[in-house]
Amino acid sequence: MELSNNTKGRDPSVGMGKGIAASIVLGITCLIGIPGNSMVIWVILAKMKKRSSTILLILNLAIADLVVLITLPLWIYSITNSWVFGEASCKVLGYLIYCNLYGSVFFIMLMSIDRFMAVIYPFASQKWRKESSICKVVAIVWILAFLFAVPIILVKKVEVINGKPQCSVREYDSEAQQITCLTLETFVGFVIPFTVLAICYVYVARRVNKMTFKSKNKSEMLIAGIVIAFVICWLPYHVFNVIEFASLMVKPNSDASNTLEHISEVGSYVTGALAFISSSINPLLYAFAAKSLRSGFRSSVMAKVFEQMGQSTKDEYTMERINTTKMESIQDL
Repeated sequence: MELSNNTKGRDPSVGMGKGIAASIVLGITCLIGIPGNSMVIWVILAKMKKRSSTILLILNLAIADLVVLITLPLWIYSITNSWVFGEASCKVLGYLIYCNLYGSVFFIMLMSIDRFMAVIYPFASQKWRKESSICKVVAIVWILAFLFAVPIILVKKVEVINGKPQCSVREYDSEAQQITCLTLETFVGFVIPFTVLAICYVYVARRVNKMTFKSKNKSEMLIAGIVIAFVICWLPYHVFNVIEFASLMVKPNSDASNTLEHISEVGSYVTGALAFISSSINPLLYAFAAKSLRSGFRSSVMAKVFEQMGQSTKDEYTMERINTTKMESIQDL
């Protein structure tokens, strides 16, 4: 979950040509994502007194994304110049980014689970969807994110590349450690969340297609957009993780191994920048929904979008289940 998965011993010149392009992409990401996520947080905390489970998940997602984006100027400076902040700060900031990127992925997954529960089990889900319950779940998610990010502290290093210290290097003690880190990152950071997302939305789609009382608002499309953006931004990164994993499985120092290493190393710059874009894209989706709601965009309009998201989940699927139950009772008579 960074701009480069370079390990000690690889060609240090690889990716230099991509540095400027990556810096531009990250700079644009900062300019869009930091104000956008800050506004989302402000709207939810200042404009909304009642916060549904969906809104609380959006709040924590925005916080996780904002923390990641705030660190990007340091990485941009490092790419264009060198890492002058020391190895301790390299480890701390690397850990901070991983914590929040894991948190971001987990909160997107929880949003899909929340939608699944609301559609399939609208009555049973009311207990879990209380603010006290969702706060406990959020705390657990952050604890898991903190734990899963620990390995980056062990492998994150500052190394001199082309005469300049860089913090983009991971130095593994062994191939077993490298395989473990790659497997953990790919499965916990993408495969498991994506599987949960896919299962939830397959069931939700089937249920919604059978509904007679269908929502006219765009909350379903908005959350689906968040999920699609997650897949687009993160899938390429983890594809190159798999390529790096494959390079470890073939004969060391063979042509196939060196080729796979080179592909993974070059691709990590492009896909790493794309992964960071995921932290800035969600506010754009909220803004688009707010723009389509009225002609003009104001914080009150975004608050209205969030209210609709929470309200549609709480009321419309429950109403559909009530109507279904009534119809079944009439048929029994």
